[in-house]
Amino acid sequence: MNKRKLLLASALLCAAMGYAQRTPTHPLDIKDTDFGKILENIDSWQPGSQPTGVSRIDDEFYISRVRPLKRITDNVYQANSVADPKRKFCLWTPLDDPTSTWKALPRYCFEGDNFSMWSYIDIHGNWTAPWFRVTAGLSDVAHKNGVKVGCVLSIPWAASVYLGGSSTYSQIFTKLTKRDANDNFVNVDRFVRLLKYYGIDGIGVNSEFSSDNDTMSEWQAFIAACHKKAKELGWEFQLHWYDGTNDNGRITFDAGLGSHNKGMFGTGDNIVTDMMFSNYNTHKSTLQSSASYAESMGRDPYDYYKGFDIQGRNLSYASSADWTDLEGVKASIGFWGAHSQGLIHQSATDYGTSDVAIQQAYLDKQELIFSGANRNPANVPNTSYNTTLAIASLKSNFHGVARFNTAKSTIQSVPFVSRFNLGNGLKFRNDGQVTFDHKWHNLNTQDILPTWRWWIVDANEKADQNDLLTAELTWDDAYWGGSCLRLKGQSALSRVKLFRTSLTVEPTYNISVTYKMNNDLDTHAKLFVALKDNVTSYKEVAIPAATKFGEWATFTTTLDKLGIKSGDNIAMIGITTENTPSDYSMLVGEIAVRNPQQTLNPVAPSIKEIEVLRGKGSTVDFKMRYASKEETGDQKTYNDEVDTWYYEIWMQQKNQPEQLLTATTSWAAYVIDAPIVSGYNDRECRFGVRAVSPDGLQKSDISWSSYQDIPYDTPSSDVVIDRQVVKPGETFTVGLEDEMADAAQSWTVTNAETGAVVKTASNTKSFDLSIDDLGVYDVTIVDSKGEKQVLRGKIHVTTEETGAVPQVNSVTVDNNAAKVNDPINISYTSRDGEGKVSRGLQVKDPNMLMIPGEVQQGMAYSYALWVKVDEYAHDKQGTNLISKNTVQDKWPHNNWGDLWVQVRPAISAGNNDCSQNHGANEVSFNTFGWTAHDNPREAMMTTGYSLNPGVWNHICVTQSTSGEQKMYFNGKRVAGPSTFSSSSRRENSSDYRINKNVTANIFIGGGGVYKAGLNATIDEVQVWNKPLTDDEVLQAMKGYTDGNAPEGLQGYYTFEDFNKADSTFANHGNGGSQYLAKMVVTEGSGGENTSSADYTTVGADNNLTGYPGITGTLDVTTTRKWILNGGRISSENDKAAVITYARTGNYEAGVELSNFWGEDTKMLDNTIEIGDASSISKVENDANFSVYPNPFVESVNFRFAEGGDYTINIVNTSGAVIQSNAFKAGAGETVNVAVTASKGIYIVQVLKNGRLYKAVKVVKQ
Repeated sequence: MNKRKLLLASALLCAAMGYAQRTPTHPLDIKDTDFGKILENIDSWQPGSQPTGVSRIDDEFYISRVRPLKRITDNVYQANSVADPKRKFCLWTPLDDPTSTWKALPRYCFEGDNFSMWSYIDIHGNWTAPWFRVTAGLSDVAHKNGVKVGCVLSIPWAASVYLGGSSTYSQIFTKLTKRDANDNFVNVDRFVRLLKYYGIDGIGVNSEFSSDNDTMSEWQAFIAACHKKAKELGWEFQLHWYDGTNDNGRITFDAGLGSHNKGMFGTGDNIVTDMMFSNYNTHKSTLQSSASYAESMGRDPYDYYKGFDIQGRNLSYASSADWTDLEGVKASIGFWGAHSQGLIHQSATDYGTSDVAIQQAYLDKQELIFSGANRNPANVPNTSYNTTLAIASLKSNFHGVARFNTAKSTIQSVPFVSRFNLGNGLKFRNDGQVTFDHKWHNLNTQDILPTWRWWIVDANEKADQNDLLTAELTWDDAYWGGSCLRLKGQSALSRVKLFRTSLTVEPTYNISVTYKMNNDLDTHAKLFVALKDNVTSYKEVAIPAATKFGEWATFTTTLDKLGIKSGDNIAMIGITTENTPSDYSMLVGEIAVRNPQQTLNPVAPSIKEIEVLRGKGSTVDFKMRYASKEETGDQKTYNDEVDTWYYEIWMQQKNQPEQLLTATTSWAAYVIDAPIVSGYNDRECRFGVRAVSPDGLQKSDISWSSYQDIPYDTPSSDVVIDRQVVKPGETFTVGLEDEMADAAQSWTVTNAETGAVVKTASNTKSFDLSIDDLGVYDVTIVDSKGEKQVLRGKIHVTTEETGAVPQVNSVTVDNNAAKVNDPINISYTSRDGEGKVSRGLQVKDPNMLMIPGEVQQGMAYSYALWVKVDEYAHDKQGTNLISKNTVQDKWPHNNWGDLWVQVRPAISAGNNDCSQNHGANEVSFNTFGWTAHDNPREAMMTTGYSLNPGVWNHICVTQSTSGEQKMYFNGKRVAGPSTFSSSSRRENSSDYRINKNVTANIFIGGGGVYKAGLNATIDEVQVWNKPLTDDEVLQAMKGYTDGNAPEGLQGYYTFEDFNKADSTFANHGNGGSQYLAKMVVTEGSGGENTSSADYTTVGADNNLTGYPGITGTLDVTTTRKWILNGGRISSENDKAAVITYARTGNYEAGVELSNFWGEDTKMLDNTIEIGDASSISKVENDANFSVYPNPFVESVNFRFAEGGDYTINIVNTSGAVIQSNAFKAGAGETVNVAVTASKGIYIVQVLKNGRLYKAVKVVKQ
């Protein structure tokens, strides 16, 4: 029988299958109310009920269950002496994805905004969260860190907002400020109770609107009343106000506090605005006068914030982002930027656009921004004047927020436990073991992380030394959740100050650390604490050596072992390391302080709802709601009231083990891809939840739902082919990958160029076919539900010269019934499939191919290439395929430039200026002059033609001198001709942001703002100085022999010749041999600001197959592997071998052939039966052959009656050939052979002319 591996090389038309998208690929199954319903909700929404259009289970994801914690108020422990402990910080940015949809909701991808520098901020303004709707993922983690969370009414610039007005915003103000007959505000009580119920600390207003004095006075009175009502209810209500619209309803920027906005700010006994965010040109003198004005009103001057626009201006800049304005001034700090994602997160593409690259860059970027260029708040540089968001720029000189603000902490009660979990992971772990092998993101699980990142000093308390180890958070491992702490590097002594605390303790309390050692069992480490009254005297205990490499261990001791007395107040916890080697690496999974006498009884939740969302072949998606206490009306229970830290979410398939899937602090859970055993039967599952106590040790029983059947309602429609390449006339199979899927209604295979139908099938899961003609073919499937998808370029019929999937035709042996150690001749016949194929070039984000822009000048051009995408990581605008731009231009031209060809996410009709639906991975083509950068020009989209992963497709875009544009997909014109009359070139523009002294280069791949980088193999990149005709495109797909580039082909890169000396690829076009292509990476990019960026050459990999329809220099070599299942090979030649078996039994045997294109395996039709070897007869008296003496001591004689070419193999009892001698013997000749093996029994195999002649058992004494 033949065995071939199926190649899963397809992707859905309607979903980008990339593993690393910033927006999850799975649906968002948690539905929220529309902002358009806000007026209706203001009228009717009550705490404890749901807003319009929201289910009870979905509303639970918006209810914060973590009580807001107070911060430590003393300032006995500051990392540096220059920071102002009274200064506050507002991060008025989104915490969201590019679509402004996911906010902080749980999801099942790794990438997401998991902001973690909470100790440096006081307010998270949550820019994309509409009024009343803050996801609990954000509010829970903010509250455990003592941070206030807001939501924003984003009123457009210069909008008119008046009481009684007709606009939505006018109606909001009018409804909220409605008074009753007694002149009291009717909505104040309900307004504040709603905020308290959901755990929303404040509301924000983007106040750059026009109004009047009456409207503003009523609004101020309403907000003041809300403050008073909140105080009555035990809630700290806040208003966050952009200092634009003043008391008279006029827009006044950069004027600070004064008579024009004193009503909006409020007095000490009539507070209106808690955080007033100044515009970006508010300088020192204005801040100083504002501080004096605030104090004269009885207000805290730190309630006025100097605003920094981290989108439109540098992070620091002498004129528009001058941090020296804050030196010696009583004012706080606010960051704004931008509209969909926070700019710190959005710009985190320094290391590439994969999920791991973005997350690592985001983590590094946060620490550099808040702790400074040295990632140590005790070693901050001087105030810098020109820093971008680029990691390279931040590392070079940024002073850090820590130079101006101190880190703050809420750690004031026992138990205290941190497991260093960032709130996302590549897997979910519990007690160091993987319990759910899936990427995940749930911000509310984030631990209280180290207060300082990273305050590290030497033995003399110096932080500005080079001999300090490195501390970092890592996703490489975890004790719980998705990440842990790592300490690494060589150091004489490093004291890592981790947590600022105020813990009043007893000597009987436990302190513990859970750790793992991978390179050295000795930890070289001590756990230390410092007391409030003596913060530079450390009480330490040695952390014992690990007993095993790579396993988590926990060390627990009582505080009396550290010299702690009753009533002592621990002000700091950390780890000291001494004399660590260069390869030192210590993982820390947990640090905890617990009271072993404390009784905690987490209440077992009761399950209220289970919603099975989708049943797939081997997974199930579901939501569940549960409650640890019954609630009515506006009652809301915090987790600490039911002795709970978090909830474990469980599932069990009937007759299968229980599975821990994830955890959450919410009273609802959402799980995607929970694994079940595939099959039609036994698809019943139950779902469970368990409460875990605040010390992380006590757990309730698991509350289980009843078992329920999991429907198989979401079959996979992935299509597979049983080989990568197909040869003319070769039979191959096309089918559904999902074995459980119902038969498709119909299949159609068409020629991609002509549309001619070459095969149809119906009501089947798979079918066989063969195609005689070379070319590219599309597969159209209508599945069992009637849904249609077209897989472009799914089948490529290519020339034999480029190699083929090997094919074993037959396997035979000369003896199916042999004895132990008998030689058996096995052979096979085959098509080996060897050949020579074009080389491809791997483009792996963040790397990209750079072609000198000089090869293409003017308005007329064509760009063409073959591309096979590995996977997508689409950003908001998709993925870069081809672009022509330069980092030397300023925003926005540095991101778009002369042209940009992008692979787009799915677009629904009515969005992005598109009138029809566009499937994921369609290609768009835009040129300079198109200013709606977020949107494609719909006339230049490959509508209905998606560039899906896993298959080769040819893309060509053209433009004429008049701006007439066309697009080709696999040789077929699929867009245009369509003239874009505004099309131009950057060098023809008068825009001051364009550096005309620099030529924009051509790039294949590479990320940008809102655009992901490419992960693909490319081949045959062509740059022309003319628009190709339909026929010329078809010829271009086939490539050109060296020296025969046609006229107009200026840049031609085949990747057959790589110059290792300078890492370049030759230009085989007519534009000039000096225009070499090379792989580069952008260094020093700060998102929108690329002023300090440049291109750095990196290595290239062209040792992989390119487009299989073009011959080249890469050898397709087929290798052979015998499958003998215990047999030993004595000798082998081209397609045959001599084998033996050392034990009796029945054996399968066969051969596997493999090359670049695939593999084929064929086994014998019947097994080989090996019998007992005792029947081997002595042959000393054989007339044709004799052996003597036997037994022998050192050598043995062989006499041959017949002349010929002989080989003698000495084989041990295990079947291994230990000696082989070859010679030519004459008739009657005797040959003496010395046997060097030790004493024992051996089999002598005698081969004549390559064939087995005799086998003799001999004994060496």
